[in-house]
Amino acid sequence: MRRQTDRQTDRQTDRQTDRQTIIHRRRLNEVAICRRGSAMTEKTAVAGDIPVVANGPVPTYSHNAANRNGEMVVIARSGAYAGLVSYWNRPVFLTDAFSVHPDTGTLNTRYAFHFLQNSQKHLHASKKGAGVPHVRVREIENLIIPIPPLHEQERIVEILDKFESLTNDLSIGLPAELAARRKQYEYYRDRLLTFKELHP
Repeated sequence: MRRQTDRQTDRQTDRQTDRQTIIHRRRLNEVAICRRGSAMTEKTAVAGDIPVVANGPVPTYSHNAANRNGEMVVIARSGAYAGLVSYWNRPVFLTDAFSVHPDTGTLNTRYAFHFLQNSQKHLHASKKGAGVPHVRVREIENLIIPIPPLHEQERIVEILDKFESLTNDLSIGLPAELAARRKQYEYYRDRLLTFKELHP
């Protein structure tokens, strides 16, 4: 079954990369709003069921109110995980991080998430500060993002979401197999998000 899925993905990816699609390249702040989180510590949080999303891969505590709701991409702002990209589609309280809210008439939020994940090395490399490293919102806003038509974005998202689901499903197999899936997902992500320049 997995081999069949891989062959189908190869065919879909080949069609995607061979297609002569008009791609617009824009700064992220032209097609999305980046918002900084609010100050919060575990001591000042009030017990509740709203995850507090800060500068790590998972929430470490909760609060009784949200300052973000709906679909968004989150980028950790400071600390060891500065530049870490995650996706949320539920009420959260955002603190030491930025949220990215695409204009969904132009930019699919999941497409933006996969693109920013594919830019993870660049985001990590942009960290400043000798003590506690941090990422500046300006660095994020100035990223150039390739924007194909929405139906093409949706096609890319469909492929990459399948691979992400396989990669994150710990019931699939052994660590070596999961590591191989992660590399495969990253390969297809890079391939699908790299567009040929079209010349007249």
